Amino acid sequence: MFRLLLDALISLLPKSYRSQWAWLAEVDFQRATILSGIIEALLCMGIYIGRYFYFFQYRIGTIADAAMKRPTGDEALASQAVQYGMGFVTLVEYVFSPLSLLLFYFAVEGTLRAFTALIMEDTPGTMPLHVLAWGIERIQSWRAEKALGPRVADEVHRFTGIGHDLGIASCRPKKWARLLTIEFEGKFYELREEKKGPPPRPYLYFLREHSEDKVIRGPHHYHPDEVLPEPKK
Repeated sequence: MFRLLLDALISLLPKSYRSQWAWLAEVDFQRATILSGIIEALLCMGIYIGRYFYFFQYRIGTIADAAMKRPTGDEALASQAVQYGMGFVTLVEYVFSPLSLLLFYFAVEGTLRAFTALIMEDTPGTMPLHVLAWGIERIQSWRAEKALGPRVADEVHRFTGIGHDLGIASCRPKKWARLLTIEFEGKFYELREEKKGPPPRPYLYFLREHSEDKVIRGPHHYHPDEVLPEPKK
């Protein structure tokens, strides 16, 4: 039972975070998401309804106390229209209060999560944790970008007779695989070697001209300025 509740809590996490621990591979996330969705929906809706009865009595009481302080308060409270008006105002105030909206959102989210897992076999987490994870990833990305230093255009060097035809020094790593065909100034190249060098361009790539008998894959149209940020429109 404890493991099932623990799995239900874990199912609230974004999918990218679930893959960080190997033991999570044993978790049945479909069952866990259904359970966590049902608990989330019932718990939040129960609090929503129970809080309404308390809020209704409290708010009607404060309105009545304020009305009784006026000379015609007794007559006003005896009016059926005033009573309906007090009830309607109290209902609107409760429905649109921040806590009520939050509880209603989580009740709907839990219902949708449970149905999504049951019908579509998908296992979505809770939206607030997705937003938090997105914020953390943005901060980490910003820090990583800052650590790499300012962006500057690549330096391109041409070689002859040393096994490489082209050398590229870049300030940012490139997602180049050895099977990728790289086009530069009308010629095709393939990646032969990668090395680390000194800043501000520590990523070194050595390319050789693509032989005519090899299949061209891609190709990637390379330009030394591709690492620079795009100009604002």
